[in-house]
Amino acid sequence: MDHQNLYSNALECVENARKAIEESQGNNNPEEFQQAKQLLEYAHDMVQQSRQTDGLTEEQTKRLFHAREHLRHLQETTNAIEATRYE
Repeated sequence: MDHQNLYSNALECVENARKAIEESQGNNNPEEFQQAKQLLEYAHDMVQQSRQTDGLTEEQTKRLFHAREHLRHLQETTNAIEATRYE
C-alpha cells in the first residue's frame, strides 16, 4: 500500500472508530462496544503505520498528529464507558 493510500485509510479508520464509539455510547450492547474498541485499536495501528512512512506533506503530518490526539480522546471515552457499564 503506498503512503497516500495508507494515509487516507488511516484517517478513514479514525472516522469509523469515532462513529462506532459514539453509537456504542447510546446503546447498552457489549458486542457493539467490543467492536468499537477493535475499530479504535485498528485505527491506532493504521495511524502509527502512516506516520512512519516517508513522503508525507507537512499538512498530512499535521493531520495525522491530530488524528492521534483524537484517538487518545476516543480511548479515554471507551475507558469511561467500560468503567461505568461493563466492570
